[in-house]
Amino acid sequence: MADSFGRGSDTEHWEALARFRQALDPGITVTASTPTARVSMTDFLSNLEVRLADRFSISPSASADDFEVLPFSKRSVGDGSDPGRDEGISEAESELTGEPLRVFQRRVRERGSLPAYRLAPGSYLVVDRSAALALETFARVQREPAAERAAFIKNPRTRITEAYEQALHESGQLEGLSPEAQEEAIETAVGPVFVETREFSERVVGVAVFEKADREFSSSGTTWLPEDFARRLAEHVSRLSDQELTDLRERLQVAIDDQQPTLQTGDLELPARQEAVNLIDGAIAARAHSATEATSSPEPEKGPVVLTTLDNFEELRWQAELRPRKASISVDLPSTILTSLKEHQVESFNWQVAAWRSGFPGILNADEQGLGKTLQTIAFLAWLKEHMAKATQGVRGPVLVVAPTSLLQNWEQEVERHLRKPGLGHLIRLYGSSTKGRKFSGASGLDTDAGEAKLDLEFLREAVAEGRAHRFWILTTYTTLCNYQHSLHRIPFSAVVFDEIQTLKNPVSLRANAGRSVNADFRIGLTGTPIENSVTDLWAVMDALSVDALGSLSQFRQRYAAFDKETMAELHGRVFKPAGTFPPLGLRRLKQDVAKDLEPKRRRLHPRLMPPKQEAHYEDAKLKLATGGLGAALKALHHIRTVSVHPAIGEDDGFIEASARLRATFDILREIARRREKALVFIEHRQMQYRFIELVRSEFGLDRVDLINGDTPISQRQAIVNRFQRHLENDGGFDVLVLGPKAAGTGLTLTAATHVIHLSRWWNPAVEEQCNDRTHRIGQTKPVTVHVPMAIHSGYREQSFDCLLQSLMQRKLNLAQAALWPMGDTSEDAGELQRVLMADERQTGGDPLQSAITAMFERDHFPPPFFDQDGSVPLP
Repeated sequence: MADSFGRGSDTEHWEALARFRQALDPGITVTASTPTARVSMTDFLSNLEVRLADRFSISPSASADDFEVLPFSKRSVGDGSDPGRDEGISEAESELTGEPLRVFQRRVRERGSLPAYRLAPGSYLVVDRSAALALETFARVQREPAAERAAFIKNPRTRITEAYEQALHESGQLEGLSPEAQEEAIETAVGPVFVETREFSERVVGVAVFEKADREFSSSGTTWLPEDFARRLAEHVSRLSDQELTDLRERLQVAIDDQQPTLQTGDLELPARQEAVNLIDGAIAARAHSATEATSSPEPEKGPVVLTTLDNFEELRWQAELRPRKASISVDLPSTILTSLKEHQVESFNWQVAAWRSGFPGILNADEQGLGKTLQTIAFLAWLKEHMAKATQGVRGPVLVVAPTSLLQNWEQEVERHLRKPGLGHLIRLYGSSTKGRKFSGASGLDTDAGEAKLDLEFLREAVAEGRAHRFWILTTYTTLCNYQHSLHRIPFSAVVFDEIQTLKNPVSLRANAGRSVNADFRIGLTGTPIENSVTDLWAVMDALSVDALGSLSQFRQRYAAFDKETMAELHGRVFKPAGTFPPLGLRRLKQDVAKDLEPKRRRLHPRLMPPKQEAHYEDAKLKLATGGLGAALKALHHIRTVSVHPAIGEDDGFIEASARLRATFDILREIARRREKALVFIEHRQMQYRFIELVRSEFGLDRVDLINGDTPISQRQAIVNRFQRHLENDGGFDVLVLGPKAAGTGLTLTAATHVIHLSRWWNPAVEEQCNDRTHRIGQTKPVTVHVPMAIHSGYREQSFDCLLQSLMQRKLNLAQAALWPMGDTSEDAGELQRVLMADERQTGGDPLQSAITAMFERDHFPPPFFDQDGSVPLP
C-alpha cells in the first residue's frame, strides 16, 4: 500500500488513508470525506501505535510438540549483518511482550497469517511482506497433528526454506541465475526471517530421529536468567495445581509490570522477567496438550532422519586409529602448481603431507586471515591427486570441499588461478538448482525426510570401484551437506575440506552431525578464528576433524571452563605443538610472525568531542540503561552503541556535524583523497551505509561508491571487487568502498586499498581483524593504516562508550596474541560495559579529549599518548 502511494489530490489522499485504516481494522467502514469522518480519522491517527514484525521465532512448549510464535523486528535485534550478536537473541527482545504478545499469539492460532493484527484499541502489529511466508508456515503447522508439530520444531528452517524456494521459483526470481546465485537468493530470503533464540536452542530436544543432546554446550551467551534456573523452576511448577500455576503466572506478570526485580514463590525466588513468564507459559501449554491428547493413539516420531554418529560428549566412545599412509611420490610441491608459494606456505604444505603420512584422521589450519590458507590447501590437494594417480593401493576417492555460499565462487577461481588445467579434476557443483538435477528419477525432497539417498551419485561410486574417482572434486555448501548427508556418505572421499569450519562449532547441531558423518580418509578444517566465543568452539571443530584429539567434551569443559592464561597456553600446546615425532594437529601463525615481507599495519585513533545534540541523546540512552529492567539492559546497551555512531540517523539537517565519529571519518577521508589513495569503510547499520555513500559522493564528487553487504548477490559482489582491484593496474586516484562487517569480513581480497576505517564497531576484535585483513594480506605491497573514529563525551571522558570499547578490544587482542583466547562477545563483556556505563561520575577542567585518551592509555598499560597535529593518536 505504501509502495503504491503517490502525490495527488486531497480526495486521493483521503482514499489512501481510508485504505490504510481498513487494512489495520478490516471491520471498519470509512465514509466519505465529511467533517465527522475527518475527526474520526484524526482521532484514529493521533492514538495510533504501529509496530512492525519482519522476522519471527517460535517458543516450543515443554512437551516439545507445540509452539507459540514470537514476532521480532530488525530495528531491535539487528538486520542479520551485525557480527556482534554472537551471544544470541533472547525471547525477551521480542517486539511484543505481556498481554499484546498473548493477543497476537491467540489471533495467529484463530485466524492464521494476516497482514496486520489489532492488539488493542489504536495498537497494531504489521507484518512485513518479506516475513509473511514464514508466519504463514508457522500458522499452518500449528494446525497440524502433534507429531507433525514436534517434527517441525526440531528443524523449522527446512520447512521455511522450502516455502520460500517454491515462492521464488513461482515468481520467476530464480530464472537465469547460476546455481550459486540461486543458493544465495534463497539464503538471503530465508536467512533473516527466522530467529533462533537462545531459549529455542536450549529448549529443543529431539528424540529418536534426530536426537539433539539435552545439554547446554555454549557458555558464550549473554545469560539474563540465573544458571540452572529452568530446572529449579520446572521442579517447583511440578508441585503446583493447574490453578496455582495460572495464579503464579498472573502474579509474575504483575511483578514485571510493577518493575519488581523478583517474586517469591515458596522456596524459589523468581526473577521478574519475560523469560520466566515464557517458561511458565510452556508448562501451562504442556499440561493443556497432555490433557487433550492423553487418549489419542501415539503417532510415529517424525523429524529429520540423519546418519547416526558416535559422539564423545560424556565419554570417549569413538577414537581414531592412526594408520600411517605411504606416499607414491616425493614430498615436493606438485608440478601442477602455477603460483610460487611463500616460505610459510611451503611449511604448511610440508606439515599437511607429514600429518597425512602419519595417519592423522584430520588437521586444523587456523592461520590468521590473509596468509593464504586456501592456496596452502589447494597445494596439498594437488599433491594428493598426483599421489593417487600413481598409487597402487589405498583410497583413490574424490575430494569434497564444503564452504559457505559466499565462498563457492572464490574456491573455483582460486583453483583455476593456482593450478594448471585440469586443476583438481572434473568439478561437480552440488548446490542450488544443480542439486535437483542430480536426483534419482522421480525422487523429491531431502535425504533427511526419510533417511534415503535422493542424489544419483552412482557414477562416482563406479569411479571409486574402478580407481579413477580421484579425477573428480565436489564443491558444496553446509546446508546441502546437511540435507543430503545420506547421498554423500555413500562416497568414500580421499579428503574433505571444511572451509570456515567454525560453522560446525555447535557440536549438537544438525550441521555438526552431518560434518561428522562424511566418509573421508583425511579431513582438513580451515578457520582464522579457532575460538570465537567459547573454548567449546575449539573442541567442536577438532571433534569434526580428529574425534578423540581433545578427549570427551565433559572432560574438556571441566579442564578449560574457567580459562586463564596458563590453561589456554596448555590448550594451545595440545593442538598446535608437535607431540613427540608426530607433527602438530593444527597450525596457527600470525602475519606479524611469518609474513616478514608484508608491509606493516598501523592503527590510529581519531577522537572527537560529541556535539551537544549527540551528548544529549547519549545522556538519554544512559538513563534508559540505568532505569530499565534487566531484560531491557542489552537493548539499552545497543542503543548507547548506536547513539555513539550517530544520534539521529533518520534526520537530514547537519547530518555530518551531528556525529563526532562522522566528523572524524570525513576528516580522515579528506586526507586520503588529498593523497589520491583508497579506503575501505566498514559500517553495520544498513540505513547509515546508504546515507554515508550519498554523503561521500557529494563531498568528493565521486561518480559511484559501491557497497557490499548482505543484500549484494555473489556475482555483483565479485564485480565490485574486480572494479576496485583494477586500481592496481590502472590507478584511478581516490576511491572508497563501503562494506558491512559480516558480509564482507571474509573471502574478499581488496589490496588496492591502503586505509581501513571502522565507523561502527563491536566488542569482538576477531571481526575487526577479519575486516582489516581484506587489504592487509598476501599481495599487499604498501603499508596499511587502520583508522578508528571515536566519540568522546566531555563529561564522562575515558568512561565514554568508545573509550571503554577500545580498552575491551585491546585487552582481548593482547590475550589472543599471547595464547588461544575467545575474542567473541560474552555476557561478561556486556555486563562489564553496562556496569561501568551506569556510573555517573563527571569530570570538569582541562582538555576533555587529551584527558580521556591519556587516562584510557594508562588503563590499557600503554605509555602516554602522542597527539598528532590532526588530533589523531597512533596506537603502540
